Amino acid sequence: MRGAFGRRSRLLMAAAVLMVAVLAMVAVGGCGGDDADDVGSATTTASSASSGGSGGASEVAGAALAEEILAAFDEVVAKAAELAKDKPEPATLKPQLEELYDSYRPKMAELNTKYLALRDADIAEFGKCNTYLGENRGKRVTAKDNTLADAVKHYNFDLGDQAMVDLLSKGPVELLDVAVKQN
Repeated sequence: MRGAFGRRSRLLMAAAVLMVAVLAMVAVGGCGGDDADDVGSATTTASSASSGGSGGASEVAGAALAEEILAAFDEVVAKAAELAKDKPEPATLKPQLEELYDSYRPKMAELNTKYLALRDADIAEFGKCNTYLGENRGKRVTAKDNTLADAVKHYNFDLGDQAMVDLLSKGPVELLDVAVKQN
């Protein structure tokens, strides 16, 4: 009797530890970090636990939402690069970038609403969304850095304008963070 109780306790403890680990991964999965400083890092991802009854079109819901979020990020990066390509004076570029970023905040907030709704509706698909984000966010941020490299070099080395460098480097990542915040 004592051996069975001890084994049951160990199994329950192992299950509890596993559950806490999975919940921690889900909680951390959508947290944004400052990828401008740590380009190679990817968002920690949740494991995609299977849930009964999900099938058909819902199987792509998580990855599709993640791609929609990253596509919006790519779009704002492309527009920022277009604004900065001729290397205008900081006094000219700064308000244009701020206006661009402000115009994307509602879109990213809407994507965050979808992100949180997915979390509440289907935790397995939410896990797939975070997995996709984890696998692709770092790549997309690296692509952003490559796309904006000439402009960043100009404003950093030629003009010494750190505020402009930060606006170019961190602005799009901050928008991405808006879309994946979990609070």
